Amino acid sequence: MRDYETIARQAQASDAATLVAWLDVNLPDLWAQDYGEAPNLLAISARDDGRSFCRYLFDHAGAAGPDAAVEDRVVAVWGVSAPPPAPRDAARLQGFLRGVWSRAFRGDDRGHFFAHTMGGGLDINLFPQSARLNRGGLWRRMENYAARHPGTFCFVRPIYDDPSWRPARLEFGLFKTATADPAAFWGHVFDNTA
Repeated sequence: MRDYETIARQAQASDAATLVAWLDVNLPDLWAQDYGEAPNLLAISARDDGRSFCRYLFDHAGAAGPDAAVEDRVVAVWGVSAPPPAPRDAARLQGFLRGVWSRAFRGDDRGHFFAHTMGGGLDINLFPQSARLNRGGLWRRMENYAARHPGTFCFVRPIYDDPSWRPARLEFGLFKTATADPAAFWGHVFDNTA
C-alpha cells in the first residue's frame, strides 16, 4: 500500500474541499502507474452533484478486440461518500449475470466497490467479492464509517493476479476529511479469495 497520508500532505491543503480536489486529480495517475500499461483506460463519473462524486478508472481492454490480454475491469474507484440517492434496487442486483453468477463465482457476493450506503450504484460498481469479506469485519466497519460521515473521501483499488475481472486483493482507503486533520488516513489491503 502506498503511503497515502504522505501523498495527501503533498497537497498542502488546510481544508477538506481543497484536499479532495487535489486527490481527485492526482490519485488516478498513481493508480494507472500501479496498474501498468493499458491503452484503453477510461475515466468515468457515475455521480457528481457538486458536493459528492463517484468516479471509476476502467480498463476497456475489449476495445482492442476479442483477443485482449485481460477482461474489461475496474482499475480504481474513488469519490466522496453521500447518502444513497434511492433505495437499493434488489431485483436489478439479483438479475446481474443471473444464471452465470452462481456457477462462475461460487462463494462470491455481488460486491460493491463503492457501497450503496456510501452513495454507490450498480453495473460498473459490481464485482465478484468474497462473501466472507463483504459481510463483515474491517471492510464493513470502513464502509459504515464512510456512510455515517457523508463527505468522506474514499477509494477502492482492486489488485489483480490474473487477466480476469475478479480481484485477488482490494486496497480500501478513506480520509477522515470531517476531522481537524483532513489528511488523516485509514486504509487496509484485503484478501479477496473465496
